[in-house]
Amino acid sequence: MNASTAPWLIVALREVETKLRDKAFIISTIVTLLFIVGSVAITGVLGNRTSHFTVAATDDTSYQVLEQVIKDRPDDVELSISRLTPENAKQQLSAEQLSAILSASDDAREFTLTGFNEVDQELSSLVREAMKSVMTDQLLAEAGLESSSLPDNDDLVTDQLHGDSERAAMASVMGLVFSFLFYMAAFLFGMPIANSVIEEKQNRVVEILASTIRLRQLLAGKIIGNVILAMLQLLAFLSIGLLAAYISPIQIPFLGIVTQVAGWFVVFFFGGFLLLAGIWAALGSLATRTEDLQQSSGPVVGLLMAVLFIGLYAKGSFLVVASYIPIVSSAAMPIRLLSGEVAIWEPVLSLAILLAACWLVLLFAERIYRRAVMHTGGALTLRKALKLEV
Repeated sequence: MNASTAPWLIVALREVETKLRDKAFIISTIVTLLFIVGSVAITGVLGNRTSHFTVAATDDTSYQVLEQVIKDRPDDVELSISRLTPENAKQQLSAEQLSAILSASDDAREFTLTGFNEVDQELSSLVREAMKSVMTDQLLAEAGLESSSLPDNDDLVTDQLHGDSERAAMASVMGLVFSFLFYMAAFLFGMPIANSVIEEKQNRVVEILASTIRLRQLLAGKIIGNVILAMLQLLAFLSIGLLAAYISPIQIPFLGIVTQVAGWFVVFFFGGFLLLAGIWAALGSLATRTEDLQQSSGPVVGLLMAVLFIGLYAKGSFLVVASYIPIVSSAAMPIRLLSGEVAIWEPVLSLAILLAACWLVLLFAERIYRRAVMHTGGALTLRKALKLEV
């Protein structure tokens, strides 16, 4: 690094270098990446998994039930059926050549599904539904009626006036992901800014630094360094997650939309985290001990919990309002974009409000930092800090 390098850049690179040497940070990042890839891989495996069952019927009625199971089974279930005597069926089940045996009572009103050491829940559910269908047909036939005259499940068609139910489910899942990523980054990279400021105050390192670098540039370097780290980690998580989703053997619906909205989320994340970084730096300069920070950071923690709440529960007009509130909008607006019912001017306006708030907060945080960071006589309030001389 030559002498002409900007001081804030030196501080920023030092912040990045220190974090990249932190084994806990490296391990947590790798573990998270592996978790993301593993989650997508497991989803793909489970989505393509086909269940195979071999079931024997010991009577004609049971065989009819199994034939009904074949008619109604989903695509990911394969069923092989046979008609055996009770003795042969038990022998094959004991040799684990069968998945189960289906037997009807003498009056054909009750059925028993027998497994070797357990009965698969999926198979049990399929047989139960088929049994109801077969028994209903028999009872109707005895009464001289036909099952086609009864209402069917397909007679009820669900619809909604606005939106799409599958897309709404996707938005709900991805909304939680976006909210959690922002929440995690705010603590993983935001709080260390405040702790670093407190540590420099306690060790009086800031007094030495102040003699060689302007406090404004020292603050800028700290914030920029942590913003770079947060953005790099976020981009890594999103890139690996989306790449794993694209190469997954299972087709994930609305993946193109998620990719587009992920770009918006990165931009909103940048503005929201930059705003929070300024707040954390100001809180650190007001405190003289870690205990002071724990007491003063309550509102910020509450705000971050609100971001998580937005991702979990916010809907309708509440979500619309939240999408224009700085910091909260970092998760709320991307969630609305996932729904596809947002005019193009809305995210632009929301982002403009977020960046304007970011600019104002950073100016105020810089003012607080320059006045309070050299003060070591106890914790300060905002009012007291503003009265201090620079």
